[in-house]
Amino acid sequence: MKLAVPYDTMSGQVFRVLEETPVLKLYTIENGEIDSTELVGTMAESTEDIIGLLQMLEADGLLCGDLDKSTCNLLHDEGIVFYSGFYEDADEAVQDFLDGLVLFGDDD
Repeated sequence: MKLAVPYDTMSGQVFRVLEETPVLKLYTIENGEIDSTELVGTMAESTEDIIGLLQMLEADGLLCGDLDKSTCNLLHDEGIVFYSGFYEDADEAVQDFLDGLVLFGDDD
């Protein structure tokens, strides 16, 4: 499985606004654990650019911070599973997700 996270390279935290993130951190998950990570520059100018990149990277899901309703709709329409409301360290957010500590779904 591959999880993408909008990433703040200065702080290591989840970048708050998906459409403005300069970098995605891509986590490859094997047997329920983080196997590897990769930083991918977005060069994005729109939500559609980010969605296209997620599809190109074959990301299975997205953990992110703030999403407006139109972004949620676009992600949903493209079949991208997402979980919003993450604001902490990106690695911790992914680990919490893997540990089952995420108690909400993609529409929350």
